[in-house]
Amino acid sequence: MLDRPRALSPGGRIAVVAPAGPSDRARIEEAARKIEQRGYRVTIAANVDHRHNGYLAGDDDERITELNHYLRSDENDAIFCARGGYGAMRILDRVDFEALRRNPRPVVGFSDITAIHQAIALRCGLGSFHGPMLNLDFFDGLSPEIEQGLWSMLGGDAPLTHRFAPEQVVCEGETEGVLFGGCLSLITALTGTPYDFWIDDGIWFFEDVDEPLYRIDRMLTHLRLSGRLQKIRGVLIGKLKNCGSEAELHALLLDFFAPHRIPVVRDLPFGHQGDNLVMPIGAAVRLSTRNCTLTMPHAAVQRGSLS
Repeated sequence: MLDRPRALSPGGRIAVVAPAGPSDRARIEEAARKIEQRGYRVTIAANVDHRHNGYLAGDDDERITELNHYLRSDENDAIFCARGGYGAMRILDRVDFEALRRNPRPVVGFSDITAIHQAIALRCGLGSFHGPMLNLDFFDGLSPEIEQGLWSMLGGDAPLTHRFAPEQVVCEGETEGVLFGGCLSLITALTGTPYDFWIDDGIWFFEDVDEPLYRIDRMLTHLRLSGRLQKIRGVLIGKLKNCGSEAELHALLLDFFAPHRIPVVRDLPFGHQGDNLVMPIGAAVRLSTRNCTLTMPHAAVQRGSLS
């Protein structure tokens, strides 16, 4: 299990960073106001709406300068990401991980932010949170259950349980282990790099968007051939948005995971559809397809000062 970051206290300061793709500033500002309505104080990085090469929120120097500024500032109690897109991989070797080790705060985001989550786990030995971002989730609005779950988790509440429907079960079983994962395309892209993070005997989760079925197959095959899929206790699959038909996806998932005799659940509410259920990377969880529950028995953050 990874170390836990410090809990986010009511009224804490949240920095919004843009280490990957650009956003419309008006969307981010409106999303920030929604967070502020819950009593938090929000600061937005200067580069959030800058554009470089059309798909980056500023060039590499600008993005890493802004990110490191907020990592080094003790005024920030949590780091939320504006959006994913692409670009986080380009700056991983320049991130000031020592600043996060000195002051371990929650880092929240998904999609391309998977690269940062994996790097934090490896360089800091610290858990982080695959969860909502401003450009999509907070701008469009989170459902009450999902939003309450986010703030409860970051505040240190436990146990927390998410319930799913029986029809979401691909393979039955009961298991427990440390949660890890993220965007499938980023996980496979980082394989073999210094930011290749995998937990043997863990519970793996993944999601993706706009990937034809054969490419989902290819990425899962890549992980199978690398020996990864043979070393996990369970699989949690989010929304595979625009990744083939329901019947084709179900058949593919059965093909890959049924031989391993581990519990597998699909269509959990995390991924590029928005309204993201927060997934605490590095936390111990229990998965039961009999009870249709995913439970985090212990707090994913640490309250009070860290020794």
